[in-house]
Amino acid sequence: MNWPKIKPYLDTSEDNIISELYTPCLKWADRYDRGVGYFTTGWIQYNIYGLSDFASRGGKMRLITSPILSNSDLCAIRETTDDTEAFAHFTKALSDNVDTLRVEMEKDILNTFSWLIYDGIIDLKFAVPCKDLQNGNFHDKFGVFYCGNDALSFSGSLNDSNQGHQNYESIKVFSSWSGTKEYVDADAARFEKIWNDREKNLRMYTVPEAIKDKIFKLRSSNRPYKKPKDNFNKWLHQDIAVEMFLQKQNGILAMATGTGKTITAIKIIKHLFKENKIKRAIITMYGNDLIDQWAIQMRENFPTKTINYHYGSQKMMKNFVMHPDNTFLLVSREAGNLTKLLDSFEMMPGNYYNDSLFVFDEVHGAGSESLVENLSGKISPYRFRLGLSATPKREYDEEGNEFLLNEIGDVIYTFSLEDAIKKGILCEFNYIPLDYELTNEEKKKKRDIIAGFSMRKARGESVDEAEMYRKLASVNKTAVLKIREFEKLVLRQPELLKNSIIFVETREFGRKLQDVLIKRTDKYHTYYADDERINLENFSNGIIECLLTCQKISEGIDISSVTNIILFSSDRSKLVTTQRIGRALRLNANMPEKTANVIDFILITENDEDENSDVIRKEWLTELSKTRREEHAK
Repeated sequence: MNWPKIKPYLDTSEDNIISELYTPCLKWADRYDRGVGYFTTGWIQYNIYGLSDFASRGGKMRLITSPILSNSDLCAIRETTDDTEAFAHFTKALSDNVDTLRVEMEKDILNTFSWLIYDGIIDLKFAVPCKDLQNGNFHDKFGVFYCGNDALSFSGSLNDSNQGHQNYESIKVFSSWSGTKEYVDADAARFEKIWNDREKNLRMYTVPEAIKDKIFKLRSSNRPYKKPKDNFNKWLHQDIAVEMFLQKQNGILAMATGTGKTITAIKIIKHLFKENKIKRAIITMYGNDLIDQWAIQMRENFPTKTINYHYGSQKMMKNFVMHPDNTFLLVSREAGNLTKLLDSFEMMPGNYYNDSLFVFDEVHGAGSESLVENLSGKISPYRFRLGLSATPKREYDEEGNEFLLNEIGDVIYTFSLEDAIKKGILCEFNYIPLDYELTNEEKKKKRDIIAGFSMRKARGESVDEAEMYRKLASVNKTAVLKIREFEKLVLRQPELLKNSIIFVETREFGRKLQDVLIKRTDKYHTYYADDERINLENFSNGIIECLLTCQKISEGIDISSVTNIILFSSDRSKLVTTQRIGRALRLNANMPEKTANVIDFILITENDEDENSDVIRKEWLTELSKTRREEHAK
């Protein structure tokens, strides 16, 4: 293998860190993650040779560093609890920094740095300590180089600055091929945790677009390195979806999990605000986890606008109604919340129908019986209505589908799972169906369910056949012999439990399954209720390898490390299955060649209609698993 030959220990007294670490690694790697207390563009001057090669090959660098802030700016950011206000202080401080760069930096280095930001070679985030560490600085110093499945990490005292190379500094080096992979994995996991704003004692800030524009204007000559080879735009579907909505002004974007529904919606919102077509946007969905993710995105993309929250313990709808211009409302999708909001608009002066945007994330959920009953005819008068979902159609619910069509609009753009896998946006996956049988007791239970409903129907009582099918399906979903077949599988392939989410129907069934799990791993936990949220966070951070759950993370939550989905509970609806397998199909920067696994259970029976749904699902997933990434997307 063409691995860089780097000593396991280097110091600035005996070694040239540039020529013995940075240059060979930059010429080898296609990605570079760096967390460093202080970064100055003098580092670019030292590393221009390796960086030119890295940039020319389309390499990507993610950099976490401390911002250069005055004491007054730092205090203002740390002391405010209002994220919008803190971001405003931060933006002003960065703007002053750019002015300083322009005056003090050498022209050629300034030009190089500006082009690296412009071309997206360097993606930059700033870390400001908070809570337990609020009196300190982000002072860590470590990095990870990647090439395919191989990685090399280093940590030590060296800052990326001119002064850093004048000091006595030392670095320890680890690699995935030299027996020190556990240290590489630890550095990689730590970087991801900080980068994704999951470190409790750090507040992360992205570079605002206004600051990027200011940096771009510092370019004074041609690109100082060969332009990266133009690849096809795998995100073109987002721009097409934006254009389609701007033409139609209402409708549903049916975009597969992981293809950027939220980003696409943000692009639409930005355009409508820029063109002065809207004064406000209401974004609604189920689930505090998903709204939390939206809140982070909105704060990063709209730092100058007021964002109100009405979910969980936060009740800010009144603030939004009293000051409805140039603002957002993130609201949980209970019928009472939306009804209250729409009634308030009716009472307020002004024409809210023409200058408001409603965004319904996971829009299929908006067709629930309570929302249909309370909101019919109340949403359609608004000019701009956007629905987002990987699977917008509600199976077996024509009334709900009719409501979505009438109130939000038709599906105006589709980008499917197959499209996403072909374009290299989602990963390929293996489908592993396991046959199982029902016990005699379970078969009797199903016969009794059918007999009970038949008896009620014969007596002339009102019978809900959907309820009967749900009860029959519940027997299948909790069939105990599934556990036996699964135990056989993990005995042969124990790696299927790593980075896995197991979906079960009930906690009781989950407890039975735990008897198998405890024999194979001590890194599993349950996630059934809000009070177990810490387990979701630990799973996301890699502390837990296997998560046992019912429905809580079927939709919206982005945990790219998930590799294996185990469907003890499979639904007749493609909607639920698509949402669940989508948890494993997201790409993982730490696993460029990731291939997911979907384990499913298929009932063996001769004369049982329930077999049909299993067989249909098996045929669909078997065919979908044959989808391969197109050659130009590799």
